[in-house]
Amino acid sequence: MIFLPRGIPVREKVNPARINLPEAMGKLRSGSFTGYLRFDSSAGTGVVIFERGKLVSALYISADESERLIAYDAIARTFEVSILGNATLNIFRLAPELAMGIHTLLHGHYLYRGQDLQLVNIEGLLRRIKDEQINGCLRVYAEEKVVLIFYDQGNALGFFHDGTDDIVNTADLSKSVARLSGAKFDLLETAYARDLVLADLMASADLGPIWQRARKLLLEDRRKREEQAIRSLEEGQELRYQHTRMLLKTIAGNHIGKFGVSQVDKAFSLVGPELRAEELANFYLELHRLAKLVAGPKKINAMLDEMKHQLSLTD
Repeated sequence: MIFLPRGIPVREKVNPARINLPEAMGKLRSGSFTGYLRFDSSAGTGVVIFERGKLVSALYISADESERLIAYDAIARTFEVSILGNATLNIFRLAPELAMGIHTLLHGHYLYRGQDLQLVNIEGLLRRIKDEQINGCLRVYAEEKVVLIFYDQGNALGFFHDGTDDIVNTADLSKSVARLSGAKFDLLETAYARDLVLADLMASADLGPIWQRARKLLLEDRRKREEQAIRSLEEGQELRYQHTRMLLKTIAGNHIGKFGVSQVDKAFSLVGPELRAEELANFYLELHRLAKLVAGPKKINAMLDEMKHQLSLTD
C-alpha cells in the first residue's frame, strides 16, 4: 500500500472508468497543475505526479506488492485497472517543492519499514538521522492518517499532513497519528529533490495510444472470458439435459419396460436444453398419452410421480 497524506482536494472519489484519462491529464497539463492523482483498486494503487503541468512521475504497486512499475509501464497498468471499473480516483493539489518531495519518497530506499512506533526509541532514531546526515523522509501512519517529515542532511525541513499543500513547520504528532493505536513508521533515504531534472512523460509520448491499447486488450480479454463462460454454460446444460433424459428412460424402463424407454425419447423431443418447467409439463402429458398404449393408469401415475420427484432432487 502507498501511504500519502491527502493534500488539497481537487476531485475525490471519482470513477476513472467514466473518464477519458489522457484527455483529463491533458487538461491538467495545460492548466499547469501541480499535485498528484491517486488510483486505488483491489488490484493495486497507482500514483501520477504533476509538477507545473509536467507529468514527471508515475508509480504502480500491486496489492500484494509483487509488482512495482514506473513511468509508462505504471501509466499503462493504472489505465488498465481504471478501465476495469473497480478503481477510485482522487486528485490533490500540492506546492511544486512538495510534489517533487513526494516523487523522491515514492522512489526512496527503505531503512526501516512498518515498524511499530511504540517499540522504537524515537530519540535514538532521530539522533541517527542527524548523525548520519540522512536525506529522506520519516513517514508515520495509523488507520487512514499519514504524516511525512522531510529531512535534508539530517535536518528536519518540515511536515506534510492531510489538508495542506506545502511543507509546514509544525505538526503535533503527539495528539494525532503517533498517538493512535497501531501507529507505525517508515524511514526512507531519498535523492535530493532539488537536484532532480525530470522529463515530462506527456511530452515524450502520447498517452492516447497507451489508453486505447489498454482498452483494446481488456475488451478482447473480456470477450474471451464471456465466450468461455457461454461455452461452459452450454456444456453444462448439455450434460444436465443428457443426464435428465437417461434418468427418465431408466425410470420408464423400471415401470413399463422397453416400450417406456423408447417413448421417453419421443416425448423428450418437446424439451429444450434449458429444461424449462413448461416444457417438462408438456413432456409428462405426451408420455402419459403414449404410455396408455401398454400400461394402466396406476403404473403410469407411479412412473410420472417418481420422475417428478427425482427431477426435484436435482434442481
